[in-house]
Amino acid sequence: MKKAILLCACSFACPSMKDLNFAELAERIRLELPHDYMLLHPRLCESNGEAMLADLVKKDGVVYLTAACKPEKQYKLFRDGFQKAGVEMNEHNFKPVWIQFKNTDQAFEEIKKALEELEK
Repeated sequence: MKKAILLCACSFACPSMKDLNFAELAERIRLELPHDYMLLHPRLCESNGEAMLADLVKKDGVVYLTAACKPEKQYKLFRDGFQKAGVEMNEHNFKPVWIQFKNTDQAFEEIKKALEELEK
């Protein structure tokens, strides 16, 4: 199984992400965590983010770990991208990680923990 980490930066302006340094977070992930792909997008839930998801999620054998807002909200916001791709969103291909209201170190640890859970 390949692992793709998709970081949503919430337009780099959302108050809930103010304590996150996305450049530092992306570099730490790149250097320290096992993954096959990583993408940083300013707003995955907007139309161009959904279009990108629709193209990405067509690949079999990849789990998409999305680091963004609350998991419940991610299911609603990213569902359209999966539907446009004709792919069912499930625990085999979608792993939401909540990084909202966290600092860079906390967000990194949440992503690390989620990757470890995928290995079980």
